[in-house]
Amino acid sequence: MKRIAVGAALLCWATACATPVSFRPLPAGDPRPDQLLADWAELASQRQRLRGLARLAVDGYDGSVQLRGKQLVVLERPSRLRVEILGFLNQSLAVIATDGEGFEVYRAEDQSYETGVVDEHLLWKEAGIDLSPAEAVAVLLGVPISEPLPAPANAVRNADGRIRIDLVDARGSVVQRVTFDPAGQLRALERLDDSAAVVWAAQFDAYRDVGGSAFAHSIEVDVRSGTTHAEISFRNVELNPDLPAEMFHLFPADGGGSPSADAEGR
Repeated sequence: MKRIAVGAALLCWATACATPVSFRPLPAGDPRPDQLLADWAELASQRQRLRGLARLAVDGYDGSVQLRGKQLVVLERPSRLRVEILGFLNQSLAVIATDGEGFEVYRAEDQSYETGVVDEHLLWKEAGIDLSPAEAVAVLLGVPISEPLPAPANAVRNADGRIRIDLVDARGSVVQRVTFDPAGQLRALERLDDSAAVVWAAQFDAYRDVGGSAFAHSIEVDVRSGTTHAEISFRNVELNPDLPAEMFHLFPADGGGSPSADAEGR
């Protein structure tokens, strides 16, 4: 059933589905879109780092990708990311780390180690999710993909009070689309390509307080490239912890040390 749903969503993106009838344009001069985006930008300035446990499920529409696991996730904007895949007894099975420029991968099963220059498809090769590290960091934190934000354009509202805003580049092309609920919480974030087709779409749910800030503990992402559907469920989230730069490297420059991350919160 999930594969059917994912396939239908991808077909909809490919054919540039029209705005649902339930959405209606906001009146000219309505202050809510600008306020929502200003609040979102302010949240982003306050939300820079994260450490937490997450359960990840990734499914490919064609069955070629299927992943289940518990992970320790550590990240820092704009593109620093460390993912430690944990086994049944919380032992490290594999570690992926990037400082935004280079990456390292360690696999405990065969004690293999790989390093190289980061490209946008690192997470596709390692986890079956075709997001760049910077996009993954933005999605997991629930913050804008890029700053400053593209200019707002069309804004619509549905019967539930959700407001969806198109963000356009200098040419006037919609490059991102963001949806907020009546409480101002992020509910959906999409990135579009030059033909206005959705490249990926993320949905945010299960908001709970983390250090005085409402944080989405459930995230679903559908990615057109690879036709995959990912579900991330967070627990033990810590926002803006102190993170040493070494956290995003597996080994010191001299080759010593251990690939194991700080296991606090496991």
